[in-house]
This record gives sequence, structure tokens and C-alpha cells, in this order.
Amino acid sequence: MEIKEQLTNLIEKNKAKIKFASFSDETIVLAHNLLNDKCSNPELFITEGMWAIPKIIFNKCEVVAFIFNPNCIKSESGLNAVKHFVGKTNVFVISDKVLNRLTKRNDDNGIYCIVKLPTYNYKKILSKTNSIVCVLDGIEKPGNIGTILRTCDATQIDMVMIVNKRAKVTNTLCVKGSMGGIFNVPIKQYASVKDCWRELNNFGYTIYLADTRAETDYFKFNYAQKTALVMGSERYGISKDWYETPHTLLKLKMLGQCDSLNVGVATSVLLYDIKMKQLGE
Repeated sequence: MEIKEQLTNLIEKNKAKIKFASFSDETIVLAHNLLNDKCSNPELFITEGMWAIPKIIFNKCEVVAFIFNPNCIKSESGLNAVKHFVGKTNVFVISDKVLNRLTKRNDDNGIYCIVKLPTYNYKKILSKTNSIVCVLDGIEKPGNIGTILRTCDATQIDMVMIVNKRAKVTNTLCVKGSMGGIFNVPIKQYASVKDCWRELNNFGYTIYLADTRAETDYFKFNYAQKTALVMGSERYGISKDWYETPHTLLKLKMLGQCDSLNVGVATSVLLYDIKMKQLGE
């Protein structure tokens, strides 16, 4: 039996659990706002396409709604995604017309999950003896935050702290850029540098500021057991409030004509160095 026929039978069998939604439906409006970064709810984000489904399921993320266009379900994995979510969350079927209003992309990405950001026991995380925290101060581009979350997942960084927020972690560019990192990297946002520093200080973290003006290169450090790496925006750098707290400056040596690296790339280099030294490698 072909995928299309199986899907038709699945929808027919579960008519009571599936809603055929118009563009004016409240959930579809929410999906549209999330896709266009116009949602005021800081706890929700949206994924587009099949790439995220296995990660959402594996990490047991809370899915508020699963939305799909039947013409975009062309594989066994797509069919299995529908089977998985029917009966577990709100499932919506949308027409080609509604899909075209949701997205300008003319491909097979008509599969959406509205997901709730995971919550964590942050005190338990910060209490770990050997831990690494990455603090993002005023990072402006959501794609860069996504890249950093991806690196934090790859290096198993314990937590990401965000202060002086200039971009949403729920932005679709951040979600896609993280390639799943947003599903399992603990993220906490702070109202001010003082609030963030106070928590780090209370839990005994040594704070390192990435600054091109530093005298010492990153690879010369034996980092503390509890390390907090602070990365600033490419335009403004690290907030001056951090320099008024106990800290150590480190830098990435630039051997060419460019005076700095993209913040996502720089963070990756530094986090890998810190992590490898923590592991004794």
C-alpha cells in the first residue's frame, strides 16, 4: 500500500482526533506568528520539516500541536510521525492553500511542531563539581545563538545563560541553526548582568571573558573546575558590568588581517578547548 493511501486511511480512522484547520484557526495563527517571530509567548517555538521530529520524540519534548499538509507526507518516516502524534497531542491537517500562506517556501516542509521550551532544575545543574556554563551577552543574531547551542550540545556544555537579550532563542533561525540543540541544552535568561553574575558567584564559578584585548591566549589556561565563559556581541562586545566583577580575560590569537572571528565560531573554539582540558585530553 502506498504512503498516500496509508495516510488517507490513517486520517479517516482517526477523524475524531484530527482537526482540519483553516488559516483563521487559533493554532494556525499561532504557527504563523511563530514562523514570523511575532509570538509574545517566550516558552513556545516552532519547527518546520521532518528533521526535528526524531529529536523531539527522543528528547520527550512537550508538543503543543502537530500540523501537517498531507501532500508533504511522502515517506515512511513522515507517516510514522503522524502515527506518533495522533492521540498524544493536538493534530491539525492543513490544505495547500493554508500551507502557502504559512510559508513562502515551495518544498516539502509542510510539517510543523509547536513545541514548549524544556525546563530544568538549574540549581542542580549549577551545583555540579565539574561544569561549564556559556554566557551569551547581547548576541544579536538568532542564527549565531543557534550555532552556539549546536556546539554546546556537541561538547555537552552544562548550561547556556542569556543576558542583555537582543534575539529570541525561539526564533526559527535559532531553532534550525541549533540542529536540535535547543531540545536538550538547558537555557536560562536573566534580567541583568548582576543577576547572572550573582548566581554564578553563589555556585562558585570562575568567570572568563573572551576579549581580543586580553594578554593571554585561551590555550594557555588550565581552567577552573567550574567555568563560566562569557561571549559578547560582535558589535558591542561584552557589557562593561562584567568587567566590574572578578574575572579573567582570554583571547583567540588572530594571525591574519581580520581582527576577530564570528561569535559562533569563536565560541566553538573556546568551548572545545575548555571541554577537552576538563576531560584531560
